[in-house]
Amino acid sequence: MATCEMCGHLGNVTKAIVEGTLLDLCDHCVRFGDVVAVKQPPQEVVSKRLDFLYNRRYLSTPIPKIEEYVIHPDYALRVKRARERTRKTQEDVALALAEKVTVLQKVENGNMQPSLPLAKKLEQFFKVTLIVKEQKADITQIDGLTGVGNTGSVTIGDIIKIKKI
Repeated sequence: MATCEMCGHLGNVTKAIVEGTLLDLCDHCVRFGDVVAVKQPPQEVVSKRLDFLYNRRYLSTPIPKIEEYVIHPDYALRVKRARERTRKTQEDVALALAEKVTVLQKVENGNMQPSLPLAKKLEQFFKVTLIVKEQKADITQIDGLTGVGNTGSVTIGDIIKIKKI
C-alpha cells in the first residue's frame, strides 16, 4: 500500500504523468494524468512529454548572463540626443519600438532606467551604445583605505566614519 501524491489516499497507486510530473496516483486521481506503461522507462516518457509541452529550441539555447552588463550612466542624454539627431518625435519612436510614450519620456528625462531588453531596442534603433560591460570594483581598496593586516579585506569599520556627539 502506498499514498496517492495528489490526494493522500492510502491504497493501490499507479504511476502517471500530470502536467509533466511523474506521480503515484490512486484510482480516483489517475484520470487527471497519462498512465505510464510498466515496460516503458518513466524518465523517457517524462522527457517526451516535456519536449511536447515546451519548445525544444528555447530549452537548448544558452541563456546569456545578463548580470555582466549594465546600462551606461548617461543613458538619458544619449537617447535624447539620438532621437533629436534623427528628427523624430517621442511618439514616432515609441510607436516604432512598440513601447509607451510615457516610458520613452521617463527614459529621456532620466526618471527611469531602461531594462536591458528596452536598452537593446533603443541601441538598435538609434545605433548608440547604452549597454556596457560591468566593471568589477576592487574591494580591497576603497578611497585609499585597505583592510586591516595583510589579508586585504575591508571591514565595515574601514568604510564608516563615526560621528562623535
